[in-house]
Amino acid sequence: MSEDFDYHEIDDPIPDGMVCCPRCDGWRQVDCHCGGDLCVCDNYGEEDCPMCHGEGVVTQVRYDKWLERRREYAKVMREALDNADQK
Repeated sequence: MSEDFDYHEIDDPIPDGMVCCPRCDGWRQVDCHCGGDLCVCDNYGEEDCPMCHGEGVVTQVRYDKWLERRREYAKVMREALDNADQK
């Protein structure tokens, strides 16, 4: 994680072409679920966000790709639930 970036300050602007990471909401870390309630990877419950790699921001292109994948996932889940209801 780069120490020269700190987007948690209200006055710090996000660089041009970048947006807040949708995976960690700019917090730079996500909950670790490697062992459920028992973390076995020495992260002690948190790890650097795999999407922004601990920076808190991503490019607009990466953000748009994330939205596209979320839409595809929602469509697949909707179809699966509709098929389950028909059985």
